[in-house]
Amino acid sequence: MELENTAGKPWRPRNRISKFVLCAAQSPAQKVLTWCLDKIKMRKHRHLPLVAIFCLFFSGFSFTRAQQQAVIEVNKRDIVFLVDGSSALGPANFQAIRDFIAKVIQRLDIGQDLIQVAVAQYADTVRPEFYFNTHPNKREVMAAVRRMKPLDGAALYTGSALEFVRNNMFTSEAGYRAAEGVPRLLVLITGGKSLDDVSQPAQELKRSSIMAFAVGNKAADQAELEEIAFDPSLVFIPTEFRASPLQGVLSSLLAPLRTLSGTTEESKRDILFLFDGSGNLLGQFSAVRDFLYKVIDELDVKPDGTRIAVAQYSDNVRIESSFAEHQTKPEILNLVKRMKLKTGKALNLGYALDFAQRYIFVKSNGSRIEDGVLQILVLLVAGRSSDSVDRPALNLKQSGVVPFILQAKNADPGELELIVPSPAFILAAESLPKIGDLQPHIVNLLKSVQNGAPTPVSGEKDVVFLIDGSEGVRSGFPLLKEFVQRVVESLDVGPDRVRVAVVQYSDRTRPEFYLNSYMDQQSVVNAVRQLTLLGGPIPNTGAALDFVLRDILTESAGSRIAEGIPQLLIVLTADRSGDDVRGPSVVLKRGGAVPIGIGIGNADITEMQTISFIPDFAVAIPTFRQLGTVQQVISERVTRLDREELRRLQASVVPLTSPGVSGKRDVVFLIDGSQTAGPEFQYIRTLIERLVDSLDVGFDTSRVAVIQFSEDPRVEFLLNAHSSKDEVQNAVRRLRPKGGRRINIGGALEYVSKNIFKRPLGSRIEEGVPQFLILISSGKSDDEVDDSAAELKQFGVAPLTIARNADPEELVKISLSPEYVFSVSTFRELPSLEQKLLTPITTLTAEQIQQLLASTSYPPPAVESDAADIVFLIDSSDGVKPDGIAHIRDFVIRIVRRLNIGPNKVRVGVVQFSNDVFPEFYLKTYRSQASVLDAIRRLRFKGGSPLNTGKALEFVARNFFVKSAGSRIEDGVPQHLVLFLGGKSQDDVSRYSQVMGSSGIVRLGVGDRNIDRTELQTITNDPRLVFTVREFRELPNIEERVMNSFGPSGVTPAPPGVDILPPSRPEKKKADIVFLLDGSINFRRDSFQEVLRFVSEIVDTVYEGGDSIQVGLVQYNSDPTDEFFLKDFSTKQQIIDAINKVVYKGGRHANTKVGLEHLRLNQFVPEAGSRLEQRVPQIAFVITGGKSVEDAQEASLALTQRGVKVFAVGVRNIDSEEVGKIASNSATAFRVGNVQELSELSEQVLETLHDAMHETLCPGVTDISKACNLEVILGFDGSRDQNIFVAQKGFESKVDTILNRISQMQRISCSGTQMPTVRVSVVATTPAGPVEAFDFAEYQPEMFEKILGMRTQHPYVLTADTLKLYQNKFRQGSPGSVKVVIHFTDGADGDLADLQRASEALRQEGVQALILVGLERVPNLEQLMQLEFGRGFTYNRPLRLNLLDLDYELAEQLDNIAEKACCGVPCKCSGQRGDRGPIGSIGPKGIPGEDGYRGYPGDEGGPGERGPPGMNGTQGFQGCPGQRGIKGSRGFPGEKGELGEIGLDGLDGEDGDKGLPGTSGDKGSPGRRGDKGPKGDKGERGDVGIRGDPGDTGRDSQQRGPKGESGDLGPMGLPGRDGVSGSPGEPGKSGGFGRRGPAGLKGNKGGPGQQGSVGEQGTRGAQGHLVPLVLQA
Repeated sequence: MELENTAGKPWRPRNRISKFVLCAAQSPAQKVLTWCLDKIKMRKHRHLPLVAIFCLFFSGFSFTRAQQQAVIEVNKRDIVFLVDGSSALGPANFQAIRDFIAKVIQRLDIGQDLIQVAVAQYADTVRPEFYFNTHPNKREVMAAVRRMKPLDGAALYTGSALEFVRNNMFTSEAGYRAAEGVPRLLVLITGGKSLDDVSQPAQELKRSSIMAFAVGNKAADQAELEEIAFDPSLVFIPTEFRASPLQGVLSSLLAPLRTLSGTTEESKRDILFLFDGSGNLLGQFSAVRDFLYKVIDELDVKPDGTRIAVAQYSDNVRIESSFAEHQTKPEILNLVKRMKLKTGKALNLGYALDFAQRYIFVKSNGSRIEDGVLQILVLLVAGRSSDSVDRPALNLKQSGVVPFILQAKNADPGELELIVPSPAFILAAESLPKIGDLQPHIVNLLKSVQNGAPTPVSGEKDVVFLIDGSEGVRSGFPLLKEFVQRVVESLDVGPDRVRVAVVQYSDRTRPEFYLNSYMDQQSVVNAVRQLTLLGGPIPNTGAALDFVLRDILTESAGSRIAEGIPQLLIVLTADRSGDDVRGPSVVLKRGGAVPIGIGIGNADITEMQTISFIPDFAVAIPTFRQLGTVQQVISERVTRLDREELRRLQASVVPLTSPGVSGKRDVVFLIDGSQTAGPEFQYIRTLIERLVDSLDVGFDTSRVAVIQFSEDPRVEFLLNAHSSKDEVQNAVRRLRPKGGRRINIGGALEYVSKNIFKRPLGSRIEEGVPQFLILISSGKSDDEVDDSAAELKQFGVAPLTIARNADPEELVKISLSPEYVFSVSTFRELPSLEQKLLTPITTLTAEQIQQLLASTSYPPPAVESDAADIVFLIDSSDGVKPDGIAHIRDFVIRIVRRLNIGPNKVRVGVVQFSNDVFPEFYLKTYRSQASVLDAIRRLRFKGGSPLNTGKALEFVARNFFVKSAGSRIEDGVPQHLVLFLGGKSQDDVSRYSQVMGSSGIVRLGVGDRNIDRTELQTITNDPRLVFTVREFRELPNIEERVMNSFGPSGVTPAPPGVDILPPSRPEKKKADIVFLLDGSINFRRDSFQEVLRFVSEIVDTVYEGGDSIQVGLVQYNSDPTDEFFLKDFSTKQQIIDAINKVVYKGGRHANTKVGLEHLRLNQFVPEAGSRLEQRVPQIAFVITGGKSVEDAQEASLALTQRGVKVFAVGVRNIDSEEVGKIASNSATAFRVGNVQELSELSEQVLETLHDAMHETLCPGVTDISKACNLEVILGFDGSRDQNIFVAQKGFESKVDTILNRISQMQRISCSGTQMPTVRVSVVATTPAGPVEAFDFAEYQPEMFEKILGMRTQHPYVLTADTLKLYQNKFRQGSPGSVKVVIHFTDGADGDLADLQRASEALRQEGVQALILVGLERVPNLEQLMQLEFGRGFTYNRPLRLNLLDLDYELAEQLDNIAEKACCGVPCKCSGQRGDRGPIGSIGPKGIPGEDGYRGYPGDEGGPGERGPPGMNGTQGFQGCPGQRGIKGSRGFPGEKGELGEIGLDGLDGEDGDKGLPGTSGDKGSPGRRGDKGPKGDKGERGDVGIRGDPGDTGRDSQQRGPKGESGDLGPMGLPGRDGVSGSPGEPGKSGGFGRRGPAGLKGNKGGPGQQGSVGEQGTRGAQGHLVPLVLQA
C-alpha cells in the first residue's frame, strides 16, 4: 500500500510499527497512535518523552464541537500470551504471572467479533493452554487462565517457542481471523535467558507482521527481550514477578494492546497560526517566519483540504490571512515570505484568544467549524501575558478548538497550561533561533490529529467523586481537579442521563455538590474548577464511605438508586485511611454502590482493592502527574458499566450480598512447624491432604490456605493461591517443617487475624462465606493467647483446635466452642479426627457461627492453691564476675526445676542489674518450665559499676510486680523477690524495700562474703530471709533453705512482725488531674499497657490517705474519647481499677491539639467535676508518643490561661520542640527514649507534681550572691566547594551581632548585682588542622576583623576531631567556668556515630551545652540535633541562621544554662518575648563598597535589525608597501580535528561558470507534483495504459458501436469434453540407452580356460636369515 505525500512521492511508513498498523478502516484515535508509534522510533528526536505523553493523552482526548465527540476504538485483534513455565520460575512467580494475565484480559473487550486471546506455556517444550477459538467469551477465558498449572520444564528455549507460536497459534485452524486481516499480537512473559537462539525467530515474527511485546524480570536478558519485541519501547521489565510490580506495568502494556492500529493520512482541517508579534521577537522574527514557511510547506493546503490562517498579536491582533483568503499553498507561502513583525509593547494573550474565537474561527472568515471540520490553533508565545487568559482559554476549549502551544523565551508555563487540555500539548523551544527543531514534530501532529466519532452513549447512571482533601493532597489538588474534570467531560451529563456529585473529605466530610445540583456538563465542570482544598490531618476514608451511602446516594440528594440506576463511586485518595474501610465498603456495596478505588502515592493498594467493587477495579499510581495516564481507563469503565454489565459482574465475579453461600468455605490451616512437631509432621500433612480431598476445592467453592508457625508465623500459600484441588494437594505435599524452639500460638493467631482473613488475600469474609481456622499444635503455647483468640473470633472466624499434650483450658479459649476441641496423645491419631473436623466445616453456616460466638462465654481461669509469682533479681556487676553469674544461673535453674511452673501456678521473671537494670523476661513471658529454663540458660554476664541496688529494686517494683507484666498481685497471689547480691550498693535501698514490703512482696536475700549484711537485712526486713555463702560456687548448700522459705507448696506467707512506716506528708493534698493519653499507633498495644501502668503508679504514689484528689482520663488519636471524668470516682482504688480497664484505641495519627481543646471544653468544667472555681490546682497530664498532626501550642496556652498547669511527657521519637510547646513551662516537660524508661521518670515527675499541687513550681531568688563566668566557643563549618563567608549571605553580620549580644548578658537569679562574665573564643577546623581567630577573651567589636581573617582558609569541616578540638580548648580555659559551644553548620562531614561519641565526651568533660545553628540549605538538621545537649525543652527546636531573632534566642539559651549551672535553678519562669519593635529610622548612607568582581559575559545576543546605510567616507591615502617577508618553512601537518557541529545553511553563492556536461546519472525518483500549468499542444499518442477497473454497466442502445480493439488474453477456460480416441500412431524413433539394470543371477561354473603364456622373470628376493638346525635323536 502506498500513499502519496504532498511532494508527489510515494509515502512509505518510516518504521516497523507504522507499517504494521496501517489498516483500511481506522478510527481517529488509532490514526493518532500510529503516528505516535512512528515518532517513538525516531530515536534522535529531542521531544521523544513529550511525544509519548501526547500519544497517551491524545488516545483518549475528545476533539469536539457542541455535541462533545470522542474517540471510539477498533477493537479487533488476536493476542497470544506466551508464558514462561520453567521450574526455575517457581510457583509464587507463576501464580503472579497468571493473575497478571487475568487482569489484562479482564480489561480487554473479549469476544468473537472483538479481541480473541490464546495462551501457551513453554520451557523446553511448548504446551498450548487454549486457542483463539477454544473459549467464546471473557468468563470462560478467565476461568481457563486461572486453571493454568506450571509446566515445570527444566530448560528455557524461547526461540523454539516463538517459532511454535508463529506456525501453530496464528493459524485459521487455531481461530486466527486471517481473512479479516486482524492484527496479530504476541505477549511474551519470561523469567530467564533463552538457551537457544532468538534472533532468527524474532526476525520471522516481524516479517510475518506479528507485533511482539516482551515482559521480563531482572533474571531475563534485556537485550534479548529488545531483540524479540517489535520495538524496544514494547519491552516492560518489572522488578520481580510479584503482584505489586506487575500491577505497575499493567497500564503501560494495556495502552498499545488496546489501540495499536492507524494511519497518518491527512484530512480536512482549518489551522490558525497565531504568533507573538510583540517586541519579544525583535531581531529573531526571521527565524520564526522561516519556521512557519517550512511548516505550511509540508501541509496539503487547498480549498477542500487544509486551510491556513495567519495572525500576529501583541497589544492587539493583526490578521495576515484568514481562512477565506490565500487558499492555495503558493499564495499562502508567498504571503508568509513577505510578513513583517507587528511589534507592540504589551502581550495581551487573553485578548488574542478571544479575538481568534470571535473573528477567525467563524464561517464568515472561511472557517468550516459549522461543517464539523477540525479546528486547530498553533500559538507561539514568547513572554508572560499582560492580561488574564483564564476565561478566554475556557471559552476556546468549549468551542472545540484543539490548541498546540510553542513556548519560547519568558513564556509562563503555568499560564499556558490553562489553555491546553494537558501539558503534553506544549512544545518548548530552546531558543527562537532554534525553533526550527520543532518543525517535524508540529507537522506530524497537525497531520495526525483527526476528528472523533460520536461519543458512545454513557447511559443512565449516577456518578459520585469522593476525593481526599487532606493536607497531604495540597500540592496535587489542581491535578486531582483536572482529572475529575476530564472524566466529567467524557460523560453525557444530563438529568435523564448521567448525574454527577462531588464530596471532599479528610478527618471530616464536606459535600461540594449533590447529584441534583447541576444538570448539564458545563455547570458541573465549572463547579469542579471552583473546588478548594478542604484541609485536615488525615483522610478517614471509612467515615467518608458511610457519609456517601447515608447522605449522597439518597433520593433527596438526586440519586436514582431506587430506580435501579447504576450508582458509581470514584474514590481518589493519597494516603492510607485513618479508620477502618472494610466494614463501610461492605455496607456500601451491599447498598447498591459500585466503588472504583484510585490510590495515589502513599495510598494502600490493599485498601483500594477492599473498597473497589472488584479488586481489578483498583488503580494505584505513584504521583498525581500519572492521573492523566489512567483517565481514559476510568472514563471507559464508567461509560461501560451499565445495568447489563453490572448484572454480569455480580453473577460471574463477586456477589455483593450474603446469600446462603452453599458449598463456599474459606479454610485456613494453622499448623505447628516447631522442633517438637517435626518428627510427626508427616501426619499433619496427611490430615490436611485428606481433608482437602473431601472438600469441593475451587475458586468459587472452597478455598484453602496453610500457615506454619513456631516462634513466628510463615505463609505457605494463601486462600487465592490455588484454584483447584490438585494444586492445593501438590502444595501440601511440598510442606516441610519450618523449625523453631518455641510455640507462640498467640502471635500466630494475631497474625492470621490481621493478615490472612482479608479480602485482597483471597478471603471472602465480607461476602458472608464461613471462615474456618484449623489449629494444629504440638504443645502448650509459650505466649498469651487470650487477646488474640478473642480478636480472631470477633472477626467472625470459627477456630477448631487440635493439640498434642496441650492445656485444655487454653484450647477452649481459642476454639469456637468446647465441642470443637480435639486432643490427641500422638499425631498418629489424626486420621481418627477427619470426619469430626469435616462435619462442622461442611455444615456450619455463617449465621450459626455467629450464634455460637455470641452464646459462648469463658469463665476466668481459677488460681491454683500453689500459685506464686517469683522474680529473681541478680547482681551482674563487675564485682560478681562472669564465673559468679554462671554459678548463680545454675542455682536458679535448680530452684526452677523444683517449682510447679504454669500460667495458673508459679510464674517466674528474671532481672539483672549493675549500675543499670537489664530485664531478661517478665512474669508473663514464659508459661512452661522448659521455656523458662531455656531463657535462664541464655543469661550472660553484663558488667558495670557502681552497684545501684536501690535503682534495681525500684525498677522491679514498678515494672515486674504489676498486672501488665504478668503479676497477679491484685488477685492475692503471693509475690516473692529473690535478690542475689555480690557487693555493697552505692544508692539508697531502704525506700523501695519499704514500698515493696507495704505491698506484701516477700524479699529473700542471697549474698556472698562481699555484701553488707545490714543492707541485705534492710532489704528483706527479716534476718531469717537472708542467706549468705563465702562464694557463689557454694550456693547449692543453701538450696533447701531457699526452697523452704517459699513454704511447702511454693508459697510463703508474709513474715510476722514487719512494721512498715508509711511515708508522711506535711499536709493533705488537693488536685484535679486529667490524663490525656496518646492512643494512636505511636504506642503499640503492649506499649500502651506500659503507659497505663505508669499512670497507675503516678496515681498510686501521689494519692495518699486523706488527700482530696480527683482524676479523669481521656484517650485520643485523631479525636478524643472520655474514659472517665473527674467526678466519676472518689477513691484511689476505684481510679486505679478504671485506669486498668482502659482499652487501647489505635489509629494512624495523633492530634494533640484536638485532645487539649477537648480537655478545656469537656473535662476542666464544673459539669465534669472540676473544682477550678474553688481554687483547687488543675493539672493536665499529657503522654504522647509522636508529633501531633496539628500544632498544639495554642491549645496548651489556652489551657494555661484558664489556670490549668500542663505536664507533657514525650516518649520515643516525639519532637522535643513539641513537648516544650505542650507543657506550661520547661519544668513540666519531660522526655524518655521508650516506654520502659517511664519508670525512671517517676521520681522526677512526682516531685514536680507535688510542687504543682502546692503552687511552688518556680523557685524564688536566693539571697546569696554568686559569681558566674561563662566560656563560649563559637565554631563553624562550610561547604567543601564554597567559601562559607561568600556562600552564606548574612553570616558575617549575624556572627558579629550574636557575639555582641551574648557578651552583654543580664544578671541571673543568684548573681546579685554582679553581671555574668562571658569570654568567647572563635575557632574552626580545616582538613589541615585548626584555625583560631582569637583565644578566650571578652568580646570587643575590633576583634571581628580577626574573624574576617579566616576567610582565606576553607573548607571548614564538622567531624569528631572538631569536637575534640573544642574539648582540648576548654581544658586550657578557667576550671570553674560554665562551658558552652555554639557551632554553625551546613551538615556533618564525618561519621555521625563518631560525632555522637565525641559529643558525649564533651558532656562527660563538663561542658554544659552544645548548641547547633543550621546554615542555609543544611540537610538533615533534625538528625544533627542528636549531637546537642544542655538546651532544655522550651527552646529545643532547630536554630537556623535565617531566624529573625537568632541573637536573642542564643542569649536566652545562655541565660538558662547559667541559671542552671551557677544557681542550681532547673527552670526559669520568664514571660513571653514581646512583639518586635517598629522599624527604626533610616541610618546614614554608608561609604561606597568595593568594586565587585567582573561579571561573566552574557549570552550572545541575536542579530540586530539591519541599520540604515551610513554616509560614504572619504577615501584614505594609500599606504607604503611593506617589505616582503621571508618565506617560512613548511609546517608539520596538524592532527585531524573532531567533526564540528553542522553549520547553518549558508547564503546562496553567485552562479559559477557553466561546467562541462557530466555523465548521465541514474534515473531519479519522480518529483512532487507541480502546480497546474497552461494547456499544452496536443501530444503524440501514448503507450497503451494499464487496464482499468470495469466500468458501470451502460444503458441499452439500439445504435451499433464501432468495433473495439483486440482485448488482452483472457483467463484459461474450463476444461472441454474428452475428444474421440485417435488412431494408432507411427512407430516412434529408437530410444536412447537405458539405465544399467540390476545384476543378474550367478551363472554356472565354466570349463577350464586355455593355458596362458609364460610370464616374465620375477625380481630377485631378499637374502634369507640363517636358522640353526636342531637334530633330535
